[in-house]
Amino acid sequence: MDFCLADALPGERIKKARREEKPDDSSYHKWAHSGHPMLISAGDDTKLYAYPVKEFTNFKAHCICPVPQRTPIQVALNTSFNQSPMLLLQSSHWIEVRLLHLRNVRRTGDYAKSETVGRFKIKASRRIICSTLANSGEFFAFSDNEKPTLYKVERSEAGKITWSFGKRKLPERLPFAHSMIFSHDSSLLIVAGYDRRIYVS
Repeated sequence: MDFCLADALPGERIKKARREEKPDDSSYHKWAHSGHPMLISAGDDTKLYAYPVKEFTNFKAHCICPVPQRTPIQVALNTSFNQSPMLLLQSSHWIEVRLLHLRNVRRTGDYAKSETVGRFKIKASRRIICSTLANSGEFFAFSDNEKPTLYKVERSEAGKITWSFGKRKLPERLPFAHSMIFSHDSSLLIVAGYDRRIYVS
């Protein structure tokens, strides 16, 4: 559904309105609590749009985010690292990898402890759209609004346990992604590109 009733407005008015907008933080939550009735539209281009209800024809639609949105927290339960569970946390400008310690959790109400083993920030001018963690815990990937990135996770136990993260090269033709996931055996990265194509790497 690629239409916008504001296209008939003078171009300068639209440009001025766009300059005054805050950067898109890729979340629909702020529109649910904006204090104004909003008409929500999800088209076949896998994006979520919001229109001001009372001024539907006066302003261009707000492109909120790709849909459906994946949870910003992902878990791999039985990883290759002594079957220790791992977490991948996603924010708009950083990705964090955590190791879960569940051995001391024996009763209902006990809390699992987590250890941060890696944190990755991107440029302030970009924003992270999606991410995924392999079931083995050996790989994770994320995509900002320019390109996808793949990392391999390695653990060394020579005396003291250390973690390292090696960046892996992806095909140059891969566009930035709206969604991504690893295959069950962690051997393939499946990317849903912004160009409506599915890529398998």
